[in-house]
Amino acid sequence: MRRSAALAVLGASLIFGGAAAAAPPAGYSPVWLCRPGLANNPCVTSLKTGVFSPKQPQKLEQVVTPAGPADPKVDCFYVYPTVSAEQTTLSDLKIQPDETDVALYQAAYYQHVCRMYAPMYHQVTSAGAADQSAITPALQAEQYASVLDAWQYYLAHYNDGRAFVLIGHSQGAFVLRRLIREQIDGNATLRKRMLSAILFGGGVVVKKGSLVGGDFQHIPGCTSTTELGCVVSYSSFPGPAPPGAIFGASSFNPYDGPVPLKPGQEILCTNPAALGGGSGLLDTVFPSSFPISAGLPEPSHSAITTPWVEYRSSFSARCVDTNGSDVLQVTAVNGALEPISTGSLAGLWGLHPLDVNLALGDIVRLVASESAAYFAR
Repeated sequence: MRRSAALAVLGASLIFGGAAAAAPPAGYSPVWLCRPGLANNPCVTSLKTGVFSPKQPQKLEQVVTPAGPADPKVDCFYVYPTVSAEQTTLSDLKIQPDETDVALYQAAYYQHVCRMYAPMYHQVTSAGAADQSAITPALQAEQYASVLDAWQYYLAHYNDGRAFVLIGHSQGAFVLRRLIREQIDGNATLRKRMLSAILFGGGVVVKKGSLVGGDFQHIPGCTSTTELGCVVSYSSFPGPAPPGAIFGASSFNPYDGPVPLKPGQEILCTNPAALGGGSGLLDTVFPSSFPISAGLPEPSHSAITTPWVEYRSSFSARCVDTNGSDVLQVTAVNGALEPISTGSLAGLWGLHPLDVNLALGDIVRLVASESAAYFAR
């Protein structure tokens, strides 16, 4: 099944661009996976949601539909993770089921809080990630430029001074880390319009004991739901991160994956369920049209009557530092099943394929709260 294949490779690549990128060529126009007014937009869907019991995953407790304006005043700019199954090192810009599936899975639930812009980009494919020696500086420049060009086009043609949120997972988050560092962190005007950057599994580097420094000098980790100009970033694990964990202990570069942190650095962990610190209950949301194959309790098909499934009190989360890794430790509560790590890397990458949806309800509410704070200010 293509959807299973797409989800299986979320985050398979730890690649982001490294070489300089030129300005977009004259006459350039991005290929948009999602954009307001786009026909066959995978980021526009019914938001009717079935809320299920943690103790009885087959029991539908209620049906809700998140409320919001038809045309939100805030924009979201989303860069998707590694999903391309093309056999080339970089993907082309043709929209395929892998991209539309992940846009539904990770981005469509934001539609009542922001207008979603998601460009197609020349991402490192799963095949490309398997042979990093083939990823030349020119290819890396092409990968990054395809996101940077789309971002600059969005600012010039669609933004019109609006507040925005940046959202990325895995490879998408790595690309956005560079874009934020080079295009936004030193630009006070853009920082004032950036509500937050949500970098799931993104490995944001900060000074040890601090919420800033490292990757960004002016953009700290978020500590409340009304703070603006901040970043949320975490990598989720079902328990303490094991020695040698892929996420939480290192940054990444284009050529050899994990890069040891410098003395005095650590990886940022912000708990979406308790931004001020401590533990909190995650609001887990995923589309019911996907097979759930990563350890979450799956309602029976007869119980699913809505496009979305939600568990509001099945998982508790807190940021922990174990074996040198700063990660979001997720634990089942209230009788729910423990989430499990799956895939070829299993425990070393934790719950990486679930980073987004484990806390999707929390993050969408964060965007709504930040939007209210922005316009009140």
